[in-house]
Amino acid sequence: MPAVLYEKRGHVAWITLNRPAAKNTLNAEAFVLLRDAWQAVRDDGEVRVAVLTASGAADFCCGGDLGEVIPLWTGVRQPASDIERQLVADPQIVDRVMLKDRPLYKPVIAAINGRALGGGFEITLATDVRIAADHAQFGVPEPRVGLVPGAGTMVRLARQIPYAHAMKLLLTGQPVGAAEALAMGLISEVCSASELLSRAEQVAALIAANAPLALQSIKRTAHESHVMPWPDAFRLEMEQSAAVMMSRDAREGPRAFKEKREPRFSGE
Repeated sequence: MPAVLYEKRGHVAWITLNRPAAKNTLNAEAFVLLRDAWQAVRDDGEVRVAVLTASGAADFCCGGDLGEVIPLWTGVRQPASDIERQLVADPQIVDRVMLKDRPLYKPVIAAINGRALGGGFEITLATDVRIAADHAQFGVPEPRVGLVPGAGTMVRLARQIPYAHAMKLLLTGQPVGAAEALAMGLISEVCSASELLSRAEQVAALIAANAPLALQSIKRTAHESHVMPWPDAFRLEMEQSAAVMMSRDAREGPRAFKEKREPRFSGE
């Protein structure tokens, strides 16, 4: 089976990390396929929202499979397959996988089925709505082994949750459970493991029913205005609002409301 599964269900793309026996760590194949999955979400006009989850009941993702990818990146071992050659040929692949190199303005839901540690924690921070099973754990163990969580977390975390919570996670390297992560504001909600995928599907359906241009404009404004001075942030908000107001969907929504029917949004 592929290391990452990609399935489109209507307007929702489901991306599943699929190495449960290896704690869903990211090997060469997983890096390449996850990079390609994000690009597919970006390019497919029918996709309005993506769900990122993982196979198995224990782990969402416990980071990179360093025993496989580090020798390739350092040149200790030469690529032995097309997938490995693709990994080595793309020096920005980590940034692409972690959605650092180019913003993805389509909403992304994380359905976190277990431990999200190291790189798994880092990719969680690239998502928008985070639903966790009640046994999930979150943490960055890197400083405990002399490393840093350098795939976006040192920048993202303190912008997403209160500083003191962020620094406790970053500096101790100790994981927290789902209940504590929820209290910190790190995740959106917690549910039982048996309900996780159905709950993610419900939230994805709610989002996908909305106007896609509006969704992307909202996410773009929230992201880009976050560190802007107030006047610049409000200017961006007005620009995005004006662009959406000129769309066909902005006319369809009120028309559907008046006609007492569900809107038929086209993304135009």
